[in-house]
Amino acid sequence: VDYPKAPDARARSMLLLTRVMSLVPMRLKNDMWNADVAFDLAAFHSLVRILKRALRQLVEASLTSILLLDLGRVNSLPDGFMCASPSRQDQTTTPAVLPTFMLPRACMGIVVRYFLEYSGSAAQFVTDVEGKFPCCQCAAKDLQLAFAFWDDLVRCVRDIAAPLEAEELYQEMT
Repeated sequence: VDYPKAPDARARSMLLLTRVMSLVPMRLKNDMWNADVAFDLAAFHSLVRILKRALRQLVEASLTSILLLDLGRVNSLPDGFMCASPSRQDQTTTPAVLPTFMLPRACMGIVVRYFLEYSGSAAQFVTDVEGKFPCCQCAAKDLQLAFAFWDDLVRCVRDIAAPLEAEELYQEMT
């Protein structure tokens, strides 16, 4: 049997970046995804989907337990307090008060992989990425948001690395 080999440092870095950034939602046009598909990201997102459903069920069970102890609290809940539908003004937000654990698509991870493997000129990148991913409303701006998310994540890991003995993870991220 020809099992896959362990990825080298560059491949591991690419996997980490694309997986983490795929958690950032993209603004998509009302159209089908008509670009590349990454099977690694699809497999990763199947695990993310299971985790997010479990977290949502935990939130719902906790709320149910609280409400069963005092049914009068039901009246204090606002309308749509767990509405997972995206806002019409901003597709990346919801009106929910409690976490909804929306399931993002793997689109951003695919765009990040395109960025990491891009060999054209920097001046031409925005035009090329918009042409490569026509179903995205603004792939370049969403990519900037994904890198801001990455920066925040690196900062968080840096702050917790020593207490949680995760220095190795922090070193791989920087």
